[in-house]
Amino acid sequence: MAILTSRNLYVFVTLLSIVGWIWLVVNLFLEQHSVGVSVCLSKQITDVPCPSCGSTRSVLSVFRGDFLEAIFRWNPLGIVVSLALMILPIWLIYDFLTKKQTLYQKYITAENLLKNPYLYIPLFIFLALNWIWNIYKGL
Repeated sequence: MAILTSRNLYVFVTLLSIVGWIWLVVNLFLEQHSVGVSVCLSKQITDVPCPSCGSTRSVLSVFRGDFLEAIFRWNPLGIVVSLALMILPIWLIYDFLTKKQTLYQKYITAENLLKNPYLYIPLFIFLALNWIWNIYKGL
């Protein structure tokens, strides 16, 4: 059984996409005025970056075309976030216009795949290594 219903998934992804794009535009504006903003509770409370620290700066680097900076200076998860920000809104519009639920079908498939330890263990290891790397880089 899926964690999210079809309706909840589409509402969640729509809101997440809107908030993501607004956050990106705000940070682009702040970056142009040399103002940095951190919303990471881990970093603010413990001074230790979380596994996703640097993702916003990574996405901004991707959109400037600087993929190496996005991956090595900031956070490789920014590549995934960038792809999601570009693909998901188009996918939502496609499903809305065609009255299909292809995104929900892929969500169910992904949810089932992530139950497989051969997939979730390497994914967990990647996230842990990324977290260690973020700490090492001093993000």
